[in-house]
Amino acid sequence: MAPPEFPVAMFAARRKIFRHNSLGLTALAALTLGGLPTAVLAQSQTVAAAPVAAAWTPASAAALATALRHADAHGLDASDLARAVEAAGPGDATRLNRIALTYARALALGMVDPRRLNVVFSLETNRRPLDAELAQALREDRLGPWLASLAPQDDDYRTLSEAYLQARAAAGRHPGSKALDLKARTLALNLERRRWLARGAAPTRIDVNVAATRLWFFKDGILLDSRKVVAGAPGHETPLLQASFRRIVTNPGWTVPPDIAKREILPKGAGYMARHDMRLVNGRVVQDPGPDSALGRVKFDLNDDQAIYLHDTPVQAAFDRSNRNLSHGCIRVEDAVGFARIVADAFGAADRFDDRLATGETGSVSLGADVPVRLVYETAYVDQGEVRFAADHYGWDAKLADALGMSASDAVVAAPLRDDA
Repeated sequence: MAPPEFPVAMFAARRKIFRHNSLGLTALAALTLGGLPTAVLAQSQTVAAAPVAAAWTPASAAALATALRHADAHGLDASDLARAVEAAGPGDATRLNRIALTYARALALGMVDPRRLNVVFSLETNRRPLDAELAQALREDRLGPWLASLAPQDDDYRTLSEAYLQARAAAGRHPGSKALDLKARTLALNLERRRWLARGAAPTRIDVNVAATRLWFFKDGILLDSRKVVAGAPGHETPLLQASFRRIVTNPGWTVPPDIAKREILPKGAGYMARHDMRLVNGRVVQDPGPDSALGRVKFDLNDDQAIYLHDTPVQAAFDRSNRNLSHGCIRVEDAVGFARIVADAFGAADRFDDRLATGETGSVSLGADVPVRLVYETAYVDQGEVRFAADHYGWDAKLADALGMSASDAVVAAPLRDDA
């Protein structure tokens, strides 16, 4: 979809609270902090398993308490749960099971179901049979190592975690500093987003950070390219999805989505359409391929059901802007022809790509394999080992903070985990 080059209405975030019923256990219920509700885990994120049936010992209860004292490394405040463990003792197996699973789910799956926070969310999420795993960990006396294994283990997550701890320490030394509080909160929110995702990203893939408006291309685990993109404007938010492509389309035409045609093209009349190589075909506005095509000279078709794809653009000036959330939702790629050549070369198809492109006619080049693409929204992320921040143009940080119970005051920089029994 080709983007508008003018401001659009800001997205009005709808604030929702969601409940979670655990599998065979009392769930972490809707909670409040300073009068604001806290969202909890979603049942759709778990894998059905048998209820926990294993004895707790003083050692396992102590291991749980120790793990909870390190929850701050994940942007979580588990102080209430730690106190509940101390009050329960090893004889209260039901309560200890619930506390352990509450923390395990926060680490393994996240506290909030992203599918209920986002209208579209098809990124692959993590799934674990946590009830059965907890029972096995108790039987084998390895509760501590099991809990430690549940959060993401990759370098980027660890880097964000370290940055969060540093930011929180700085905020503690300078109480009342809104800038430091915001930095810590932003890092905590993005640790949560990382916990949603399936562990072990595909070694060959394209990641697009919609908030940062950048993409990264990995081949066999090696970063081959990174560049700017233009993503959806507020009101036309790029959805969070996971899809793939296996061919690069050269010299693509553009069949204009009906809503865009009705609002932005048809009212300008036949003269405008002729000047932009547009015509009506079976009632649809179609733009012929060419140097002025809204899709430019290449397109990466994604097999998603949202009509979202990556493409070229004749309007390169937008890549010099600091705010590049400008499109109707699709992803425009800086120097997309150069990027397409890098991708094609990685699959041994560079010569075929150049030949097809040179014809000036619409065609395609098969890569012989699917290339996964993930569209994520991360306002704190790691780029070549460095933590970077992006503006929250969609207001999705505030929406997530509300769901996590972190928005009662600027000083709340961790997501509170509670025991409501």
